[in-house]
Amino acid sequence: MASIEFYDRTMSETMSLLVEARRYLSDRAESDNRQLTIDQGLTTSVETMRLVSRLTESLAWLLTHRAVLTGELTLDEALQPERRLGGHDLCGRDTAEEMRHMPGDFQTLLAKSLDLYERIAHLDAQIGDRAEQRGVAGSWPPQRGSGPN
Repeated sequence: MASIEFYDRTMSETMSLLVEARRYLSDRAESDNRQLTIDQGLTTSVETMRLVSRLTESLAWLLTHRAVLTGELTLDEALQPERRLGGHDLCGRDTAEEMRHMPGDFQTLLAKSLDLYERIAHLDAQIGDRAEQRGVAGSWPPQRGSGPN
């Protein structure tokens, strides 16, 4: 049950970040972007897509693995390539240095989304590694206090 709580907490964090991003993008991004050069505006557009991609990939992954925990999907189904965390080249890139002259709230959203995406990527890799070894190492998710099998 602790694993479901973890996924629910992380999903809540993701949903809150989605709401925060939507609020910024719909309420403030346009006025913030008026002060940017054309090149900075183009960069901001790319970074907006990166932000949305990170959050979408993270949410999809969390929903998939929560379904595994509740028995709606098998781990084998969740580990199919189309259900794994995607977008590593786009989403995993840290652009903080390029964005240092952009509005602070936008930089904060990008940093939060990168942190979330990196945590999910770590979990995805960990689950994938564990699944490859499951004949020897046991099942996923590990149960609290069970240690390695």
